[in-house]
Amino acid sequence: MTTRRELEREFRKELIARAAHRLFSSSSYEAITVEDIARGAEFGKGTIYQYFASKEEILAYVVCRGINRLCRDIEEQCLGQPDIRSALNTLMALQYRFHREHGHLFLSLLRRKLDGSLDPELFNVIRQKLKKKTELTATLLEQGIRAGIFVPVDSYKLARILENVIKGFILEDMEKRFPEADAEQDLEFIRLVLSEGIMLHGGRKTNGEAKEQ
Repeated sequence: MTTRRELEREFRKELIARAAHRLFSSSSYEAITVEDIARGAEFGKGTIYQYFASKEEILAYVVCRGINRLCRDIEEQCLGQPDIRSALNTLMALQYRFHREHGHLFLSLLRRKLDGSLDPELFNVIRQKLKKKTELTATLLEQGIRAGIFVPVDSYKLARILENVIKGFILEDMEKRFPEADAEQDLEFIRLVLSEGIMLHGGRKTNGEAKEQ
C-alpha cells in the first residue's frame, strides 16, 4: 500500500516535471538551469535536489513520464479496439503528439549521449521504456496482420518503420526550424503512404507506358 509520504513525494516530483517540461519547451534544455526549474515549480533549489540528483535526471524523468503516458494511452485507446483501422489512426495520432511534445528532449538526450555526458543507466532506462512502446505498437499491428488487414511481415519491424516515419516528420521540422506543421495533414499523408504505397499500380507499367517504349 502506498503511504502518504510516498504519495506526497510523487506529487512533488510531478510538479517539478511539469515545470521542467514547460521550461524546456519554451526555451531549451541547455538554456534552463535547476534554479529556473525550482522557480517554475515554486520550490527552493534545495528541494529540487531532494528529488533529483541533477538536471539531466530531471530531463530523463520528464521523457520517461511522457513514454509512460503514451504506453498507457495505447493500451487504453488502441489495444482491444474491434476496429483495427480506427485503432491504428488513434495510435498514429498519439505517437505524433508524443513526438511533437517530446522530440526536442530526445535531441538533447542524444547530444548528451554523443558527448559522453549522459549517465548510461539513465539511457538504459529510457531505452527499455521506448522498447515497450514499440512492442505495444507491434501488438496492434500483429492484430491487424492476423485479421488480414496488414501485410504479413514482422510486426516489430513494421512498428519501428511506422514510429520512425512519424518521428521523422517531427524531427525534421525541429532541426530545420520549419514552421509548426499541420498535424492532420501530416497524419493523412502518412496514412496514404501506408495504405497505398509509393508506387503506382504496384510498380508495374501501364499499357500506355508499355506502348511508348
